[in-house]
Amino acid sequence: MNLDFSNIKILLIGDFMIDHYIIGTSHRMSPEAPVPVVVPEKEYSVLGGAGNVTMNLRAMGAHVTCVGAVGDDSWGKKLLSILANEGISTEYISIIDNHPTTLKQRIYLDNKQVARLDTEKIIDWNPSSKVQGKISDSDYDIIILSDYNKGVLNHPWVGINKVDNVIVDPKKDNFIHYKNADIITPNLNELQRASKIEINNDKSIVDACNVLIKKCNFNYIVVKKGNKGMTIVGRNNFVNHIEAHFVKNPDVTGAGDTAVSALALAFAKTKDIKVSAKIANAAAAVVVGKTGTATITIDELRQKLENLD
Repeated sequence: MNLDFSNIKILLIGDFMIDHYIIGTSHRMSPEAPVPVVVPEKEYSVLGGAGNVTMNLRAMGAHVTCVGAVGDDSWGKKLLSILANEGISTEYISIIDNHPTTLKQRIYLDNKQVARLDTEKIIDWNPSSKVQGKISDSDYDIIILSDYNKGVLNHPWVGINKVDNVIVDPKKDNFIHYKNADIITPNLNELQRASKIEINNDKSIVDACNVLIKKCNFNYIVVKKGNKGMTIVGRNNFVNHIEAHFVKNPDVTGAGDTAVSALALAFAKTKDIKVSAKIANAAAAVVVGKTGTATITIDELRQKLENLD
């Protein structure tokens, strides 16, 4: 297919955060505890959560409008700065007084993550009516809800029942919160919690999806199965299994963000769920081969798909 996504317009609503990396070495153990003394050699910050979805969408050529919230701190300023440097509007990202921007700090030693420090405070956030009105705006090809359960998507969004092409990357245990979305992309744990069905094989995956499709009025559920690929379940007994790609020493950080980004763009382009999930599966395979929170470029995606043909 033609992988030119430059005319695709995305409205992305979700929990934005910073992923900060400390890359170090160690030559001795601490005398205070049985842990290595890490000497930082490099530090850098990238966007995480909905921010990582944004960066993946931009790297694949799409136009993105972001809706969310950050704290009035240095990390919030950094997050907004990174978006602005990518030419992404921050008009609809609220700055919350006396609130910390969600921060995940990862410490790596010899290319392996040895610790993670999280700073977060769940908010009860309701956007302005002006922002809510953007949801029913016909200018957007796809609406993505990137839920990390930090508070931006705690309240049902006005307009979600009035538009097509809503794709959800869920975190909440009760999927009724996302009722009437077109596509939802849970991993196996999220699917099991939401359906209350024990997931132990493909049949149980399909059974769980059918329960949720009936209950929540979804068109499709695309289940992310990690190193076992993906399964698509839709209405009228539609089922399709997609095999995984082998990746040596995978790092799954942010892989779900890449998958939902590629799925959304491909679906906006083709309206073909099987083709879209195949592309999402390939995109995820590329980023798990990278260290930490990473994005995929359109050229990397093209090359990966060409190698599959």
